[in-house]
Amino acid sequence: MDAIAPPSTSRDAKTQAAIREVLSFLPSDVVKELNCGQIDVHDPGFLEGLADHISRLAIASPSSGQRALGKFIKLKKLIARSLRESDPQAAVSSTLRASERVGRNAACPCGSGRKYKQCCWRKSYENA
Repeated sequence: MDAIAPPSTSRDAKTQAAIREVLSFLPSDVVKELNCGQIDVHDPGFLEGLADHISRLAIASPSSGQRALGKFIKLKKLIARSLRESDPQAAVSSTLRASERVGRNAACPCGSGRKYKQCCWRKSYENA
């Protein structure tokens, strides 16, 4: 955890404390790679991979996994709040989606010309 710079404000101190809490749930080799700079923390896939690791931990070990999940969510909120305060023009979303959400009454993206709820939405529930 040496790679974390000294905090300049109380908000920075809270964020760094949250980062340390999340890092405590990661395997030591991953933390080592983070500190050495081998993992690019600015890569969008990094947060996605971290979220995936923590959600798997929550399934494998419910007691510690739920704690880790709570700390990760807290960290995401602190980062989003910090970003909104430092750059009000930045778009901060708490939800990450691979593609745009399709409304139930919108035209189906498959191109059938039918409403989504009458076409692929129904198919997705039949397959589940």
